[in-house]
Amino acid sequence: MLTVSRKLWGINIAQIYFPRERSVSMYSSADLVGITQSSVPLKGLNPIETLHKDLTKSADELFMNISKSTRKQIRQAENDPDIQVVIQTEPADEEIFRFRDFYNQLAEAKKTYPCNAFNLETLKLVRDKKALIITKTVDQQQQPLCYRVYTADGSRAMALYSASHFRQSDDNEYKRLVSKAHRLLQWEDILWFKNNGYQILDSGGLTDDPNVRNFKLEFGGEIVTEYSGYVPNTLLGRAALQARKWRLARK
Repeated sequence: MLTVSRKLWGINIAQIYFPRERSVSMYSSADLVGITQSSVPLKGLNPIETLHKDLTKSADELFMNISKSTRKQIRQAENDPDIQVVIQTEPADEEIFRFRDFYNQLAEAKKTYPCNAFNLETLKLVRDKKALIITKTVDQQQQPLCYRVYTADGSRAMALYSASHFRQSDDNEYKRLVSKAHRLLQWEDILWFKNNGYQILDSGGLTDDPNVRNFKLEFGGEIVTEYSGYVPNTLLGRAALQARKWRLARK
């Protein structure tokens, strides 16, 4: 389990990742508590479908759980001099900003939520707990091809963000390169977490977007239901939660 805390507009907010108990009050007395991927249902949380990879399996087992076509692309990428994997366990602010800029180009093209100032602060808070892992593939000019960002508590890691500009390009050669690079990156991430003693790698949720969903399913794992959302502990927290719901409804 991992907890990060902040104060925003006078409201004490805690974000808890991977809780395993049924009472939020056991974890925090904050006004508003955000829960990410609880393994047990808690009042006020919403069920989500996600994908768990069992990292206690052997590397060979994990690789064979990947689809045949994806394994082929991984092998091709391993021998491609244009693809280099970079794993950062203590990313500096500058690297977090570079990821933010890369991700927001994708978000703008897809007309989805960007990595905003609140999200950026969350990444820094998680980093300060030594629980933020940023991985990427770069080309020979050190230009990023794709990113993956995880929060990790030592036994479980969860993907917070995944980004590439694959669908924003009309260059078929570039798209083939990014396709291979992203699959290699996810495989190398699986191996890194396994080799560093992690037990579960969580996909961060299975969305309704068929492209994203199918990409995640290519890598195998078990589909499970977990629970996420916000739980208010005080009147101030309840007011903040209602304001958040109102803002999201307007969007």
